[in-house]
Amino acid sequence: MQTSQKPSLREALTSLALLGAALGLAYAVSTYIGIDALRAAVASAGWYAVVLVVILKATTIVVAPLGGTIIYPIAGAAYGFFPGLGLTLLGDALGSTIAFFLSRRFGRSILRFFTSASQAPTIDAVLIELSDKRRFARARVYFAGFMDLFAYAAGLTRIPYLYFIAVHSAVHAPIAALYVLFGEVIVSGAWWLTLPLGIGMSLLAIYGATRLSIGVKGGQ
Repeated sequence: MQTSQKPSLREALTSLALLGAALGLAYAVSTYIGIDALRAAVASAGWYAVVLVVILKATTIVVAPLGGTIIYPIAGAAYGFFPGLGLTLLGDALGSTIAFFLSRRFGRSILRFFTSASQAPTIDAVLIELSDKRRFARARVYFAGFMDLFAYAAGLTRIPYLYFIAVHSAVHAPIAALYVLFGEVIVSGAWWLTLPLGIGMSLLAIYGATRLSIGVKGGQ
């Protein structure tokens, strides 16, 4: 198995573009709608808004082609850092659990309903890394940016659910925290933090594209 091929520049730039678009949209929502109006709407909605955030975030994991990056900064802007992080992580855990058990129960046949054909090589690359339990945590770090596909792939293995969700959530939490913090920074006015945050999230996007390219090419 060859794993030394370099990732394509287009994959890295595509990841950066998608990340930038999501964060830009989150910024537009927070500034043009107005953070006061946004938080007032959230407060008036009460538990309905809380449940909606969790369900929306879970849905973006179960239906893999949907993008859920924008939900993190908006949750951070609307609820603050810790509540926003808690809600999004809860949604991620719920969605990952559903994806895990769907693939475990129905096998690869279920993937055509919730993932796109273009994502099949990524799932195959993840499965190669999940050949044994000892490599599971390392594989989760390698594919940090593909938690939805990783959850489906993990369900196709014999990895115990509790071990899966513990490692899966622990690796994803710092990434989610970075996205949620971006929304909190928009509200707090600490604009000087946007530069290091932007650099950090860009590096994550490049890293994800790099691991995807290496994993897919290595499995060929």
